[in-house]
Amino acid sequence: MNLKEINHKILSLPTIMGISAEISIIKELMNLKADDLIKNKDIFRCIVESLELSHGDSGFMELTKNNENIFIDFYHWLKRINKQLNINIHMNTIDCFSLTVEEVNRLMSPYK
Repeated sequence: MNLKEINHKILSLPTIMGISAEISIIKELMNLKADDLIKNKDIFRCIVESLELSHGDSGFMELTKNNENIFIDFYHWLKRINKQLNINIHMNTIDCFSLTVEEVNRLMSPYK
């Protein structure tokens, strides 16, 4: 799958997607060639922003010990790619994917 196909897939999903859709898109993004990212930086940024919106809204609440590593790996990959390829994704956007289950539980504990 290439970046344009991933973008088309995102456009067909609800704005707030389930965590399984987030994971699927993340895995597809992390398998892309650097050339595709370089040629389509704007599309890549839009996809990451869509993921951030979904994950920041409710996706983070579906984190488990079984899936949190996918998001942590994506966080580290995004940081590296952003710097190496000069993608210009804001760090606040990237940081959204660094939450762990433990951090979410701590943040949400006043509401339980």
